[in-house]
Amino acid sequence: MELSRQRSELKAFLRARRAALTPEAAGLPRGLRRLTPGLRREEVATLAGVGITWYTWLEQGRAINVSAAALTRIARALALDATDEAYLFALAGVPHAEPPATQPVLPPAMQDMLELYRAPAFVIDPVFDVLAFNRMAQRLYDFGQFHGPLAHNHLWNAFMNPARRRLYAPCFEPGMLNLLGIFRVNHAAHPHDPRFEQLIDALGRASTEFVELWQHQRVAPLSAWMAHFFHPDFGDVRAHSVRLPLRDGHADGATAFFFVPQDAATRASFARIAAELQRPALPA
Repeated sequence: MELSRQRSELKAFLRARRAALTPEAAGLPRGLRRLTPGLRREEVATLAGVGITWYTWLEQGRAINVSAAALTRIARALALDATDEAYLFALAGVPHAEPPATQPVLPPAMQDMLELYRAPAFVIDPVFDVLAFNRMAQRLYDFGQFHGPLAHNHLWNAFMNPARRRLYAPCFEPGMLNLLGIFRVNHAAHPHDPRFEQLIDALGRASTEFVELWQHQRVAPLSAWMAHFFHPDFGDVRAHSVRLPLRDGHADGATAFFFVPQDAATRASFARIAAELQRPALPA
């Protein structure tokens, strides 16, 4: 493809992907004065952590210096899949190395094992992306309710999802310091996984609470934690959050979280919700 055509395609591609991504899907408020359904240029620049002028020039197809790191952040901001991201790199004329296979692949039996457990249980990868969960955990956390490029990340939800904040209200700060301590240890163990820095940068721009707690420089072992939640359906939940590292070939690096009731009220609550989930759905 000749250079002028390549730049025209880059302009059209970026504009089309920006127009296709709604503010709600990007985790942004729509506001009252928006004239188009998609994102504004300045919103993409903010989500990607790049300057608005630089992004405008990129979208206009100007001859500017473009790094792989910046393009990766733009791809994440625009919620591009792997094929779209590779196409973006090709249009920008930037070599696109295949990302290392850092995300664990769970064994097929993992989902069945989670469902057999009659309390909330889920699995995350080292950067805290949620890989699997049972119906009890879905009832507690409402996975999939929050939207945006980082909506599948457990740590992002902890700071940015209002429903998750209400769930954690009884012990937000100690709970977050514990999660951040585990996350920091994971980061040190996976220095070449770019997703860590992308998540840290995104949270640093979006949450002053994250910045304050991250500056504590706390580290934490992967050990049981006494969790205290409040949920409209479960009520007051007090449970041991037992964290188990997976050691199963391609699943290495993932961690399974199992909640074990700490008191009789939580045990009864878990039993009640589990029984509700076992009942057959009523015909429509």
